[in-house]
Amino acid sequence: MCNSLKVDQKGRLKIPMTLLTTLKGSGAEFYITSEDGYSVRIYSMPVWHQVEAVLERLCSHNRNNQKLLVRAKYFGQAVTMDKQGRLLIPNVLRSTAQMKGAVDVLDYVNYLEVWNHARLMKNLKSSPITAQDENTLNGLSSAPRFPWTMHLNEEEGHLHGKERRFVVHRRVHGDSRNQRSHAIRGARTDLTRRARVA
Repeated sequence: MCNSLKVDQKGRLKIPMTLLTTLKGSGAEFYITSEDGYSVRIYSMPVWHQVEAVLERLCSHNRNNQKLLVRAKYFGQAVTMDKQGRLLIPNVLRSTAQMKGAVDVLDYVNYLEVWNHARLMKNLKSSPITAQDENTLNGLSSAPRFPWTMHLNEEEGHLHGKERRFVVHRRVHGDSRNQRSHAIRGARTDLTRRARVA
């Protein structure tokens, strides 16, 4: 869900009650940060503590992950919501993420993401949906609710002694007369070559 809101001249964003439900256990304390400075992420404090703990564990296992925590700390600031339901965007993010005027708020499972409206539109135009993206979305929309069964297609079966084709069918329950058949055809795989690589 995308909500068009405004950041006022003092850098405050009023969060509608409908969006506060996204911020589980939010209370009045929030952590506002960014992963790259181009947009703003708003976490409830309990969720942020969980995210921070995971980041610190990642850093202890791999120093390359330190950059994730460094950015979260550099851009981040604990903020208390005022009585009017407004959050003050940290000064550094008001500059880097252009937090002024019209903004778009995207609600994810555990946080809100805020974009300068013009920047978000530019970002969407610069990275259009590709055929691969459409395939991914189509795959999500037809995700199986029931077990899949895999059958070797005997007509296209064994090719040149080392290739096979397979078809995956989804069992459709209930009235399927008005539903299109869902099948994924697997790409041919050179089993001999795979064995050599392995």
